[in-house]
Amino acid sequence: MSLSFTGLILAGVTVGTIAIGHELVRKLNYHFGTRPAAPLFLLGAAVLGASLWCASNTLSAALGIVGLTTIVDGYEILRQEKRIQKGHAPENPKRPVRRP
Repeated sequence: MSLSFTGLILAGVTVGTIAIGHELVRKLNYHFGTRPAAPLFLLGAAVLGASLWCASNTLSAALGIVGLTTIVDGYEILRQEKRIQKGHAPENPKRPVRRP
């Protein structure tokens, strides 16, 4: 019987990218508003595309996780703005958010 660490590696990648993405969304939105959303979508799509060309299944899966998480982070920046409008997230006093 041989051990395979692929599951542990991918679990670590998943938890790590979600944790980093959570903080990234909060900080990017605080400083730049919704402007980083489009670049995050494009970066995520590029990483997903790169995952298609990897010879290693583990690396391909890890890049797929990172790419999709980055796309979701782009969407979450837009949702963060709505949370700020509702008062559920801190607002940057130097960058006021327009209320509906």
